Amino acid sequence: MAGQGLRRWTIPRGCRSRMLGALAVLVLSATAHAQGRVSQNASRHFAEGARYLTTQQADRYEKAYAEFQAAHLDSPHWKILGPLGIVAQQLERDGEAIDAYRGYLEGGGKALKAAERDQITSDLARLELGVATVTIQSTPEGAWIIDERLPEAGAPVINRYGPSAGSLKLRIRAGHHRIHAELGGYVSEIWDLNASAGAQTARTFELRRAHVPSETPASAPPEPFDDRLETGEVSKVPHVLGYVSLGLGAVGVGSGIWFLTQMSDWERTGNQQFEGCVADEIDPCRADDEATEKEGQARTLALVSFIGAGAFIGAGVLLLLYAPSSDASQQASWSPWIGPGEVGVSGRF
Repeated sequence: MAGQGLRRWTIPRGCRSRMLGALAVLVLSATAHAQGRVSQNASRHFAEGARYLTTQQADRYEKAYAEFQAAHLDSPHWKILGPLGIVAQQLERDGEAIDAYRGYLEGGGKALKAAERDQITSDLARLELGVATVTIQSTPEGAWIIDERLPEAGAPVINRYGPSAGSLKLRIRAGHHRIHAELGGYVSEIWDLNASAGAQTARTFELRRAHVPSETPASAPPEPFDDRLETGEVSKVPHVLGYVSLGLGAVGVGSGIWFLTQMSDWERTGNQQFEGCVADEIDPCRADDEATEKEGQARTLALVSFIGAGAFIGAGVLLLLYAPSSDASQQASWSPWIGPGEVGVSGRF
């Protein structure tokens, strides 16, 4: 390799995949470093780009493109332009591939073998015939231009160019494109373009300010209980519930007493019927069966009433014990009442 600088870039016709794999062996020679034409930093970028192309990573072309670009920016040697053009062509950055191929042919001159020159010249001519030229501006400037080509089959091909400063001239592959601008704090329209080979067109993106929501959220309306908390109405609720529960307990006690009274009446009636049967020597005596059944029903209802009364009274006592204090003048008052066949509670809550 001494005295050769970068190894010569050969491109066998019809063997593009093998050609890309061969980038792994492209290195810079000590002679090139000594002559100051290629820096060690550029050599590292170039070797890293070649390494990416030997991997199976989905983004290997993007990574190799970035490395080759960095190498050429550091040391603009013509031999770097060969692989840079090939990777740019793979990414459909056709304008950059055209420029790189031209630079490679001009820089290589007579040093290029005839087969290599013919292959590069053929690729260059095909690219030049198949591109459309678009000139893009953005207002304000500094936006990135996003070009998305939508092929008839396969995934979209997306490339970013910029940031823009004045007019940005792009040579894109013929086909259906969607192009828009990106700039922080702005939104852009989407330009649908059916680009024909050789066509030239222009577009200016008038970016609009994006709506930015206020960082301070609007104050939420007060909860339904807020006003009652301020007036103390919420503190009355446990008192009211406590007194209602005590009132229901009183109703249960009254109901239990009433059912006990009914039970006693049916018991007395049954005894009288039984004594009549004995006096009349009726055997068996069935006259008291209905009275006995009614007596049992009344006993059950009385028991249920007393159990319910106990539960309500216990709940009412707990509510009153643990309820917040309130103005005594506003406290509820109640009193149970029992009448003929009726029980209830009356008062102010």
